[in-house]
Amino acid sequence: MTVDLRARHSLLSKPLATPLPLEVWPGGAVLECERGGRRYVVYCGHHENSSPHASARLLLKKLRDAREQDEASCEAAPLSGQSLSEQRTAWSSVTEGEDCGDGESVAGCARFGYQLVAYAGRSPVGYCTFVVRIEDAITGKLPSIEIEVLEIWVVPQHRGVGVGAALAESIAHLAVAGLRELDSRLSRQRKATLFSLTVLADIHSSSGAHFLHMTVNFLREKIDELGVLSSSGLQHVLFDDIELELR
Repeated sequence: MTVDLRARHSLLSKPLATPLPLEVWPGGAVLECERGGRRYVVYCGHHENSSPHASARLLLKKLRDAREQDEASCEAAPLSGQSLSEQRTAWSSVTEGEDCGDGESVAGCARFGYQLVAYAGRSPVGYCTFVVRIEDAITGKLPSIEIEVLEIWVVPQHRGVGVGAALAESIAHLAVAGLRELDSRLSRQRKATLFSLTVLADIHSSSGAHFLHMTVNFLREKIDELGVLSSSGLQHVLFDDIELELR
C-alpha cells in the first residue's frame, strides 16, 4: 500500500462527495456506564423517552442555576448553552469549493456533528457538542481531519465521578465510526491517504483542558482497538500523530 501525496486531491473528491452516515440517531444511546455507584447513559440529543425540547430546556435551566457557582470556580467555566439545539442533535453534510479566504479554497469537505447528553435516570446531568470536519487538501498542506469540541458541561452535583470521561469516550467512539467509513470509501480506490488529525477547542477552564486530553486518549485507544479487533483496522486513513490544539 503506497501513500500518493500528489494524487490526494483527486482521491478525496469521490469519498467526500456524499455525507458520511451517522452512527447514532437522536434518542439513541451511545454509551452506558457506572460512575460513583450511579448508572449514567449518554444519549444522542435526548433520552429515548423524552424529547429534544425537554432536554435542551432542562439543561439551559441547570446552566443558569449553576452560573454563580461556575463563575467562582477556576475548574469550570460558565456557559451560555449556545450550541444546544432542538433540531441539530445529529447531522452530516458535504460542501464543494469552500472558500477559506486569502485566495485559498477547499475542493471538498465532509462534516458531521452530534449533541450528546448524559443522563442519570431521566435527568440530564451534562452535555457536549462537537463537530468533525474532513477537508480536502489546500495547496502545500495535507488533507485534514479536525474534531472540534464546541461545548462541554456537567451539572455540579455530578462532577468528579467520570461523567465527563463518558462524554469524551462517546466523542471518540463516534469520531472513529466516521473514520472507519472514510477508510472504507478510500479502500475502494486502493490507495492510502495521509491526513493531519487534530482535536481542538476554545478552552476557558482547567476542566475543559482536561476533557480535551481525555478525548485524545480515548481516540488513540479506540483507533488502536481497531487493529486488535479487526485485521484491517484503519489502512487507508493515515496520520502521523493526533495533534491537540487548545485555543
